Amino acid sequence: MSLKGLIVTVGGCVVAMLATSTASAQVPPDIAEGLKKIGPIVDPACTAKLYRPLMPKNDYNTYWPANAEAPVSKGQLYPGITITRDQAFGPHPKDVLDIFVADAGGGNRPVLIFVPGGGGNKIEQQVRESNAFYDNIGRWATKNGMVAAVVQRHAGPNWDDGGRDLSMAVDWLKENVTQYKGDPNRMVIWSHSAGNGPLGVYVGHPERWKNGIQVKGAIFMSGNPVPGIVAAQGGAPAPGAPGSRSGLACGLLEAQAAGPAATGGAIAGPSSVLAVAPAAGAAAGGRGGQALTPEQQAERDNLPGFKKTAVKIMLARAEFDPGVAGDMLPSDKALHDAMCAVDGPNAKDGQGHCPTMLFLKGESHMSEVFSFDTADRIVSGPILAWIKRVK
Repeated sequence: MSLKGLIVTVGGCVVAMLATSTASAQVPPDIAEGLKKIGPIVDPACTAKLYRPLMPKNDYNTYWPANAEAPVSKGQLYPGITITRDQAFGPHPKDVLDIFVADAGGGNRPVLIFVPGGGGNKIEQQVRESNAFYDNIGRWATKNGMVAAVVQRHAGPNWDDGGRDLSMAVDWLKENVTQYKGDPNRMVIWSHSAGNGPLGVYVGHPERWKNGIQVKGAIFMSGNPVPGIVAAQGGAPAPGAPGSRSGLACGLLEAQAAGPAATGGAIAGPSSVLAVAPAAGAAAGGRGGQALTPEQQAERDNLPGFKKTAVKIMLARAEFDPGVAGDMLPSDKALHDAMCAVDGPNAKDGQGHCPTMLFLKGESHMSEVFSFDTADRIVSGPILAWIKRVK
């Protein structure tokens, strides 16, 4: 099936399906220049410095400063929004989530569940500027009539541990979100970067979870939820890897304040970047590095579950993602085509099993999530329009 006309491109023009109001959206010029300077790498610290001035004066830094052992702010951090921090949903110390609810309004609100990338922390901590995120996603959701749950993630020794943790988080919300004005029958889950691995396992293996899959939609942003669907793809080096320029654009590399080991904004508590090292041999997506037998490969393959799922799927990719050359990656296209093929030659993008494809012009691997709750609506505009369409 041809992809022509099916990819929604935002930042240049908007094709077909999503709200036309996003057609005029653009990255603020000063930030756009900063993103170009950073280039197509994963750079949380320098990207955070670009977007931090657009965040509220009070943010997570005033709630839990980097040098504090416990929260110091007892008041309402963001006017009109009540936040439940570190709500446990499972037995692991990092099985926690933050819940954001607007004080005004009634119940039965849609629920947005965000699954972060990187090491899985629901508060980024490379530099102090990073600690403003991902509260921005929680605030944005409440301002658009939703309840938000930002999930803490952690690695485990088994290939399906990440998916199992997400199943527990979703199950907990299904049972309890009405207490927070949410509708348990209208939940959408969204993963970014390394969070795509666990979410891919969750969607691809409903038979492994106690209650199957209990979300209506899933957004996979800048990651591959079905490993092996195409041959290994190249790309830019990861932050801190040999040849990486992470942190250089804003002068942090020399100060050793960028890359995967950066702790300039480290906090205490269950969200800490310093707490609980990954299990031996575990990858961020819950997959180890050992060679697998054909039987193990078949058991772990997410694709059969994706072809059967009733969950609406969006695949999103940023223009400045590592390895991107002006288009969605081959893995995105392969998954799109495999799912569309289930519905036959007349399958339409965003209908039936066929995913929606979202290519984000002018955005980077980190700006696509840091831009929420700012004037940069390249990502948040079409995401909101898509969520409203998911039933």
